[in-house]
Amino acid sequence: MKIYKFATGDSNKYAYASGYAPFDGMSFFDEFPEQVKEREMAFWAVNPAPPGLCIDDSGSRWPDLMYCGGTPPSFVFSRKVIDSIAAHGIPVKRITPIPVGSIASEKLKTVPRPDYFVIEALPGISLDYAASRVAVDADGNPDFSAPRGNPPPILQYDPATWTGADLFCQANGPYGPHCLDILCTERVKEIAQRDGWTHVSFNRVRVKGVNPFTGLPE
Repeated sequence: MKIYKFATGDSNKYAYASGYAPFDGMSFFDEFPEQVKEREMAFWAVNPAPPGLCIDDSGSRWPDLMYCGGTPPSFVFSRKVIDSIAAHGIPVKRITPIPVGSIASEKLKTVPRPDYFVIEALPGISLDYAASRVAVDADGNPDFSAPRGNPPPILQYDPATWTGADLFCQANGPYGPHCLDILCTERVKEIAQRDGWTHVSFNRVRVKGVNPFTGLPE
């Protein structure tokens, strides 16, 4: 069993978003903890910008997977990706269009850009804190105040909790919203390669009882 997190490629020719400013219809923001909402709204109040993605001054091409700094989501996805996962029957929780608010790169201003979207995933697997050697509190959540061993814990997912979904998020633990921290299977990686998603790579995550190099049971 192989599970991955999305990552961008290593080329600096693609656009990068330093963050985003609030815009109409950003329903994913409702999932944030209240203290995080308050912090972000306070930041936006003193740092106003046009609604939507704030594109940095680097890059000369628009990618299908764009990194977004600052407040989650960490990535936004082009129309090609949205159409691709729909064509392959891969369900998600919600898809929200996100506009481009400002572009600092003069090169990018002259290049036609795709529409971009935020994907929220459905819960599909749980972290195994015991296998990860992370202490938990009475509610089963990680207790980060407990002393950590040496070497430090390596988070591992429990394959017995996987729902069988191809695109999903972590189901347990604090510090949400997890729906924006997307995981995927080998099938999605193959679809991305076959359909030509640009500026995307995949980082393996640890699964309990699975060799991290072969994906086979240990």
